[in-house]
Amino acid sequence: MLSVVIPTRSKVTSLRATLVALAAQEHRGPYEVVVVDDGSTDGTRELLHRLAGEGTWPAPRVVDGPERGRAAARNTGAAAARGSRLLFLDDDILTVAGHMSAHQEFMGEKELAHGPLREFPGARRWLERYAAVGAAELAAAAARVAAGAEGRLPRNTLETLICAMDEGKVPPVAPWAACVGANTSLPRAFFEEVGGFDEGFGHGWGCEDLELGVRAHAAGAHMVVPAPAVGVHLTHARPDRWEQHAANLDRFTALHGLRAVRELPRLLGEGGGVAAYVAACTEQAPAAR
Repeated sequence: MLSVVIPTRSKVTSLRATLVALAAQEHRGPYEVVVVDDGSTDGTRELLHRLAGEGTWPAPRVVDGPERGRAAARNTGAAAARGSRLLFLDDDILTVAGHMSAHQEFMGEKELAHGPLREFPGARRWLERYAAVGAAELAAAAARVAAGAEGRLPRNTLETLICAMDEGKVPPVAPWAACVGANTSLPRAFFEEVGGFDEGFGHGWGCEDLELGVRAHAAGAHMVVPAPAVGVHLTHARPDRWEQHAANLDRFTALHGLRAVRELPRLLGEGGGVAAYVAACTEQAPAAR
């Protein structure tokens, strides 16, 4: 069985869109949805009870989160899950038909699948426009977004790198980067073997998923990027994004001294890019005199 683990905290509008789009897939395989409510104060619980009462989809199981950050919330969801494969999905991701099937088809003991992500820059206005509509109308609107009918869907720099490595356009300088917590699945047993997400990252944003990827890759993970598992990120502002990211990147670098980790600011930092990162990871060190 596939267990979809969704951590959430006070993002009721985008969570509703995520759950409605997920339910609209009409996935035929066995699956469950585990929502980890990590201290929401905006009506998230009421939403989940209402969706369960509509009876139009498998009701999510709601688990209380530990309120210690995203890594801890994901670990809590994984511990409560019943499936043999875990799909970690964020509460602001729209999925399309075939998404869960694409994740579930990977049966290898160490296969880690990342569904490529696209950004939806117009997400805030879109969510406001469809906040009060019924589930069927919202699902149809979400499908239009995923088809590109509501505006272009660019990739961020991390996704550009992941896809470029997968397509052989750049050297595989950081294969572990495919472990993106917003849309990634792996076997439950393998997740437990590598120790799950590092809860030491706390409440800060960023890198806790990539750090899991480093450990998974070192343990023999086979990273795959199935196109049908695509997800659309409902882009939103995060005022202190770079401050949080810098702190988490410092922790990531302290844990793993890999060159590809040390050079991440050239990719993920403000103004970073794939070409600069790949060059920094592949350039030869100066010869000793």
